[in-house]
Amino acid sequence: MFIVTVLCPILGGLFVGLCRMRSSRMRGGLAVALMLLTSFLVSMLVRRGLPDCVVLSYAEHFTLAFGMDHRSQAFLILMAVLWPLSMLYALEYMHHEAREATFFMWYLIAYGVMILFCCAQNLFTLYVLYECVTLSTLPLVWHTKDPLSIAAARSYVRYSIGCAAFGFVTVVILGTHDSLAFVPGGHMYASLSDRVLQSTFVLAFLGFGVKAAIFPFSRWLPKASAAPTPVTALLHAVAVVNAGVFSVQRVIYDVFGTDRLRGGWGQNIALTFAALTIVFGAVMAVREHHVKRRLAYSTVSNLGYMLLGAALMTVHGDAAASLHMVAHSLTKIVLFFCAGAVLVQTGRTHVADMRGLGRRMPWTFVTFFLCALSLMGIPPLAGFSSKYALILAAIESGGAWAVLGPAALLLSAILTAVYTMTVAVPAWFVAPVDPVDAAQDPSWKMVLPMTVITGLMVAAGLCPDVLMNALIAG
Repeated sequence: MFIVTVLCPILGGLFVGLCRMRSSRMRGGLAVALMLLTSFLVSMLVRRGLPDCVVLSYAEHFTLAFGMDHRSQAFLILMAVLWPLSMLYALEYMHHEAREATFFMWYLIAYGVMILFCCAQNLFTLYVLYECVTLSTLPLVWHTKDPLSIAAARSYVRYSIGCAAFGFVTVVILGTHDSLAFVPGGHMYASLSDRVLQSTFVLAFLGFGVKAAIFPFSRWLPKASAAPTPVTALLHAVAVVNAGVFSVQRVIYDVFGTDRLRGGWGQNIALTFAALTIVFGAVMAVREHHVKRRLAYSTVSNLGYMLLGAALMTVHGDAAASLHMVAHSLTKIVLFFCAGAVLVQTGRTHVADMRGLGRRMPWTFVTFFLCALSLMGIPPLAGFSSKYALILAAIESGGAWAVLGPAALLLSAILTAVYTMTVAVPAWFVAPVDPVDAAQDPSWKMVLPMTVITGLMVAAGLCPDVLMNALIAG
């Protein structure tokens, strides 16, 4: 079952990309069918579970092994819901872009690689597939092959490879002293001195956190907005950045364990980087005038929320980080979809250009407005529930971060209101700079994903206890 689930998008993607077809409509239909089939197989895999299995062994602690636990199940479910909807959106969007076949090929292959990544059962496997995620998404970043996308791809590779060295050092140090397998509570690594343990943790936090755009390694993410909108939505809400947070949670809770780390200088460094990421991303978002880059900096800030929750090293902090991952994914993917819809329909890309478009593109800007409110943390939407859970977890942790953590979150919430409402409000209540008589909502292929995901975001906000209890119970 696991092998079929992984091979379906990878081999299917190769077929879609390399085989000639009569029309782009046939190719797109096949791509969507493969994506839906893969998500169905993922749902069956989550339901049945995956026994731990070793595929390849290099040494005692360096094996390629796969399995499934509550953390991987949650991530797989999130992907199974959002990835097919992104593909449906891409059907309409990619009619306006070149090299459609190549795009669909890598979009499917990246899904297969992410399934493997989610099911990694030790740090060595996670590290290997972490780099495979980079390789499978890189062609999507440079898809348009213009100077901006090529520069974005170079930045993505530079940061990923540079920080991969930190992850590699972590794997070697821990693998030569104890097991790298993921176990609840971690291994503690009694044979390592406190200084070495804390230093190794900081390396791991930074190395695996680069895909979570941790400050100061976040420059690659706004640059990646040069890619087609379905790609940026994928990077920011489904795959790459969530993979970074997922990896950091694995490292803290399933590899090192929190008993020796909590209260140490390594934890304080991690929390400091997370808080700086929150504030830096929000400030840069306010300053940015390009809509997609503004949303990218917003992603940086919200990833800092998740890293802060994870670095609190408590059960509630971990669950709150996962809850915000879900809330942010549902929110941010719609915001990117709305920005892409405006680009396709009007060619407009900057904040000032959004003025007056609300009445011409009502459904696009209704969903944008609702998701902007969620991003701000307005109840009863999903963003409020996750931010509130993070604040409670920070207060519960005690110490200086019981004050500093909520302070960073509240400052970011104020800045979020500034950089989202300066787009949403003028769209409805300010006259357009130029005539927009031809502007209208896109076709159902774009509107349906925006509508469905917005509905899921509202539902998640109305029943946060269900999600939170499921994450803690796991």
